[in-house]
Amino acid sequence: MRYRLLLSYLGSNYHGWQLQASGGPPTIQGLLEEKLGIITRRAIRVIGAGRTDAGVHALGQNAHVDLPELAVRDLAQSLNALLPWDIRILRAVPTDNDFHARFQAQAKTYVYRFWTERAFLPPQLTPFVWQTGPLDFLAMQKALPYLLGRHDFSSVENSGSDLKTHVRTILQARLRAAAASPYLPEHAPELIFKVTADGFLKQMVRNLAGLLVLVGQKRLAPEALGDILAQRSRAANPAKTAPAKGLTLARIFYPNDPLLTKNTKEGSEDAAQGIQNELTSAYGGLGLI
Repeated sequence: MRYRLLLSYLGSNYHGWQLQASGGPPTIQGLLEEKLGIITRRAIRVIGAGRTDAGVHALGQNAHVDLPELAVRDLAQSLNALLPWDIRILRAVPTDNDFHARFQAQAKTYVYRFWTERAFLPPQLTPFVWQTGPLDFLAMQKALPYLLGRHDFSSVENSGSDLKTHVRTILQARLRAAAASPYLPEHAPELIFKVTADGFLKQMVRNLAGLLVLVGQKRLAPEALGDILAQRSRAANPAKTAPAKGLTLARIFYPNDPLLTKNTKEGSEDAAQGIQNELTSAYGGLGLI
């Protein structure tokens, strides 16, 4: 029987999603397969919706797995009892045998967090933000329209992939300032960059974040992003790749998604509100959604 998994994890202690060679550093996929092997007493392969790099977090990663008939009543509960505390299964439900977590994904949303106060960084936020120092919020906002739409994004792709096409469509790109914490001294705001696309290239979001920081530091004009993308070359991009720890895979979209519509009131404008409410309740303290 095929199961769909919806999971969240902190990436700080893991070498990304993808399984490594035997004896290699721990990965999310590797641990899932190990624990499912304990439950089923056989070798299991988990297929993820996408790979996250070492140190990248996830709120709404998806995967599918084919399992024999199980003796456990609640697969999510059984897995969570075996997994480390920083990997949690939010849902584990039977699904159609033709469901494919990777190939049926229509779009993904990533979130990147910038801490713009130079004087201090609370240790509770250290694993989740890039401490950039002051950034010009309005200049960064002016740069966002140059990212929207269908482009060849080779200029924000790092080497190491063998994709046939580098064309992707960014459907939404937003930047907002988080509310200041009442428990901290007066400080510059945390900025949150949210981007949704029909797919992403290798370290694409981290390179976009790097470009936005250059714009925010007034080292690059907002309109320069259009010129950089047009050159379709990583060599044309002066930005460094942003640190992995600031990035979170927030959501993956599927057509007529039963997990996202569950508990959603009829007529709601956001078909994902039900599951988003659950994620906010569990992880809202991270300030990601």
